Amino acid sequence: MRGFLEIFKLEAMSLVRSKAFAMLLAFSVAWVVAMACVATGDGTAEGSREVFVRYSLGGVFYLLVVALLSSATGSLASERAANRLQLAMVRPVRYFHIALAKAAALTACGAVVLVVSAVAVCFRTGVSERCSHVLKPAMPSPREEAEAMYKTYMADPNTPAAVRHASKGVVLRLLANRAIDRYDTVGTNETATWRFPLQDVAGESALGAGLAVRARFTNRFDMRDEVRGVFRTGGLCGVASNITQAVVKVPLGGSAPAGEELSFQNLGASALMFRPRRDVELLVPADAFLMNLARALMELVAILALVVSFGVFLSASLGRPVALFVAMVVLVVAEMSPSVVEQYPDELETKASDRIGLVMTRFIEKVTRPVSSLNPIERLATDSCVEAREVADVIALDFVAVPVLLALVSAFVMPRKQE
Repeated sequence: MRGFLEIFKLEAMSLVRSKAFAMLLAFSVAWVVAMACVATGDGTAEGSREVFVRYSLGGVFYLLVVALLSSATGSLASERAANRLQLAMVRPVRYFHIALAKAAALTACGAVVLVVSAVAVCFRTGVSERCSHVLKPAMPSPREEAEAMYKTYMADPNTPAAVRHASKGVVLRLLANRAIDRYDTVGTNETATWRFPLQDVAGESALGAGLAVRARFTNRFDMRDEVRGVFRTGGLCGVASNITQAVVKVPLGGSAPAGEELSFQNLGASALMFRPRRDVELLVPADAFLMNLARALMELVAILALVVSFGVFLSASLGRPVALFVAMVVLVVAEMSPSVVEQYPDELETKASDRIGLVMTRFIEKVTRPVSSLNPIERLATDSCVEAREVADVIALDFVAVPVLLALVSAFVMPRKQE
């Protein structure tokens, strides 16, 4: 443990002496201040606040990812090239402690910058706003819905012949993608109903005060039109009156507690369309913005720890230029892979050469999904609760398990790399 602390101290002092920490801190605060001056929303105070939180903290986080990943890829490679790593072993200090301490020091640097930036954000936005648990309708998963639709779809005479001859895996993937974005239509004077898992928000006694619905509607021609309707759940109801293609937030009021079903009755002059999995949410009151910010910061620090640990592992295995190149390529591909898979024009994957690339892209997407799918800044900006259970899972995996595993692999690689 003493060796770990000594390496941690040396790495932290190196960041301070090189002015890298000071530059990151200064640029991050300057970025937040600049966003406070130039960020604009939709003309409302809520819209301006959402844009400011998203782009101020988001910009600082992506700066830290790139900067700390670059530093991590050179942390061991540069010392090995300068023959300084051998001097550290005179103590002696375990290779595991060296790798883990360097990753911890870089993560601590990022955590301090994030906290200071978050304090600057609080001065601009305040901490009095409350966040909400976001509940989605209880529906079968897209994969389950695709499995249920497969036989019917293949038996339909209108199904194209090319689809019939495609592999089952490709067709199921196609149906699952359609299920995610499937639109339901509610005609005039018709009612749509969804079931919500209210038991998932333990501790909310009456589930009546402060409930709201957040929904997004459109129409068949994707044109703006007026929305008129009523949301009801149990003894609560709320009147919706807005234009389509905009997010509608409707408070629910009443004296009776909420039920497990939420309904919407369309009282407008035209039919409305929506995607149940994406466009309908039930908002249950949670705690204050400051607590939500603290949970979001813990999640962001855990992601930084994972990224930095990966950079240190590359530094232990490769030379600095190669490690930096590999790290940046992985970062770019991880960010691009969801869009590549989603927007690939040949849905049936008829070209063999493209199938190889798609398999690799989907593998990278699957491996990086636990990190890329996390969106604490997005939820913070929209006052959606960053759930404590998710934070605990992210800390256990990204902050503890994976960094320790990568440090062990680095400890195995480092002595062999020196030979």
